[in-house]
Amino acid sequence: MEELFHPFAHEDIEGAVIRVLEDEILNVNEFLAEVEQLDEGGEYEFSYTCCYLKHRGRHILVDAGFDPDTTPGALECLDVDPADVAWVLLTHADRDHVAGLLMHDGSLTYPRAQHVIGKDLWDNLSNPATLAALDDERAAFYRKLVRALDSSIQLIDGESNVVDGIRFIPSAGHRIGHAVYEFSSEGAPLVHTGDSFFHPLFAEHPDWANVTDSIPAAAVDSRRALVARLAKSHALVLSSHIPFPGMGTLKKVDDKEYEWTSMGREF
Repeated sequence: MEELFHPFAHEDIEGAVIRVLEDEILNVNEFLAEVEQLDEGGEYEFSYTCCYLKHRGRHILVDAGFDPDTTPGALECLDVDPADVAWVLLTHADRDHVAGLLMHDGSLTYPRAQHVIGKDLWDNLSNPATLAALDDERAAFYRKLVRALDSSIQLIDGESNVVDGIRFIPSAGHRIGHAVYEFSSEGAPLVHTGDSFFHPLFAEHPDWANVTDSIPAAAVDSRRALVARLAKSHALVLSSHIPFPGMGTLKKVDDKEYEWTSMGREF
């Protein structure tokens, strides 16, 4: 049976990676340009996760999962009520990251939380032209989401502090307004990288494009800057889709390549 969540501690930060959908068996070649295709050994478990953190006494979620039942169920096991969540930090607005923000009746799952989102992403979500390009079901969902979030949204424009100890870092390319979040700790930071890395290969070779990114070239530029920052700070890295629990560290090998070390479970 798959683990619902993976608890961990990083210095003075407590947390849990929460599985929001069943893993898929995918091949990394699905994401790689022809010039980077692997000859063999490309299949892996593509995970879907969000993350709970207790940081400086605050209950925080990075993304919210695919439904309003799974993540709150995991939080209940951790003795955290949805009403206790003070901040929901959104990396981007794909459904597996934001559909869990709304209850089945359209109300907010985390009613007392401030919801943080990049201004570019919010402007795009709020644009009637964006919604007009979607199918009816998805357009209806995002209209409902924008209405529900309107009174609790905190927009961030450019790299800056969300609150003391939490930094919003734009990391464009995967989707419009995609961002990562850096959490200060007693030593090395913890950084949630959202969908920056679909597989450790993208962390080890930041120049390799992910052909499923909305703007692959921009995502490459963002990854180059991000991996350099992660390696320099010796951060604990969390990822939404690297095999569960998607945690690791990066070390610089040479000018262009890095080495990923998984933590929490062998990969």
